Amino acid sequence: MKASCTTITSKQSDDVLVAATKRGDTQAFEELVFRHKQRVLAVAQRITNNREDAEDVAQESFHKAFLHLDAFQEKSRFSTWPKSFAGEVSAGNF
Repeated sequence: MKASCTTITSKQSDDVLVAATKRGDTQAFEELVFRHKQRVLAVAQRITNNREDAEDVAQESFHKAFLHLDAFQEKSRFSTWPKSFAGEVSAGNF
């Protein structure tokens, strides 16, 4: 995806950031990761019981969320999307 020059503010909703990411704005996705990384990491930590593995799972979860963002239908909060991948990644690797 190409980078966009959109200015990201912390006041923008996740929905706005998801829409911007779908249009190719990588900074918008970086903001989503920043907002939700700790929660995804906490889920992964509970599943793996290992900090390093949890960090790997969190990274892979956001990677999968990014790759499959077009399938995200915005019927639920964005925060549930990478957390669902964390469960799948953990189950598949540990």
